[in-house]
Amino acid sequence: MLSVEKAELKEFIAFPFKLYKDDKFYVPELKADTKHLLTKDPFWRHAGRELFLAKRDGQTVGRIAAIVNENHNKHWNDNIGFFGFFECENNPETAKALFDAAAAWLKEQGKTAIRGPLNPSTNHTCGVLVDSFDSMPCIMMPYNPPYYDDIIKSAGFEKAKDLLAFDRTDKNDFSTRMQKIIQRILRNPEITMRCINMNDFDNEVKTVREIYNAAWSHNYGFVPMTEEEIKETAKQLKLIVRPELTCMIEIKGEVAGFAISIPNMNHVLKVLNGGLNPFKLPKALLTWRKIRDCRMIMLGVHPDHRSRGLELLLVKHVVDNGVSKGWNKAELSWMLEDNKAIISVIEEAGCYKTKTYRIYQKDL
Repeated sequence: MLSVEKAELKEFIAFPFKLYKDDKFYVPELKADTKHLLTKDPFWRHAGRELFLAKRDGQTVGRIAAIVNENHNKHWNDNIGFFGFFECENNPETAKALFDAAAAWLKEQGKTAIRGPLNPSTNHTCGVLVDSFDSMPCIMMPYNPPYYDDIIKSAGFEKAKDLLAFDRTDKNDFSTRMQKIIQRILRNPEITMRCINMNDFDNEVKTVREIYNAAWSHNYGFVPMTEEEIKETAKQLKLIVRPELTCMIEIKGEVAGFAISIPNMNHVLKVLNGGLNPFKLPKALLTWRKIRDCRMIMLGVHPDHRSRGLELLLVKHVVDNGVSKGWNKAELSWMLEDNKAIISVIEEAGCYKTKTYRIYQKDL
């Protein structure tokens, strides 16, 4: 097992391209983006990590990151470590070697358990796909071979939590009950809805962070987003966000909740195959213009305004506006498996469960 030196970072980033070279559903991230995430993302201002490669006969056969997230432990009064960026051949011994290396490093840091995969936190991609391997993943959602669940469990991990993804097409209907509730809520003149204001984007982002951190604070795995982290995320999303796929709910002129969806840029990433090759850019741009599916990545209502049905309004506004502009399919992901309230809302909106992602944990 090799700890990754700076010169080997390129191999760490490149390994998935080798592992998935014959998998038609795999969508590679841009290598430059992965390098930025591993080295310069604001997340590392309150976190640390060690990267490991597994090699056989000089060839890389697996990788893993051991991660310490101090903001998580501070928020939850906890003392755990994490693993992420896990990729491995179909070999339980290789997987165990990777997990043993990550666990040993985390024990040196004084951690008492290891949880993952988080890449590198719940504010990024996380989880292992455990079903529905017959389709391309949506933007910012993981994908992996079917054997991952088995080799992770063989290393002593147990399920900690499942994360669920739901789909909806323009052919699905809102329940009659949901439509009646929405009509009743809309009779309140204090409640108004609008799309995100792209001309005041920075202030909109500040509002989103405040509501997100308040709305999600008690949810499993939550880590507060710092000002630097939300700015980093916003910088990336501003290039692709479409106002009609967003909604801001105001009560007496104050934002009380929001929903943000983004185009499924995985169609473009599939074309680019990890790099900004100038010969592929024309096809990538053409693909971008043809995207008609999206992913709802964030939805939140401030705790002061819960139990008023505002989640229903958010989903309905995004769906209605999106469909009117030609968007015909959306993934809503992810939802905690035990968040029955929000799952009920999206099922009433005509959504249906499509994929399950798993977080694992074991004591050290």
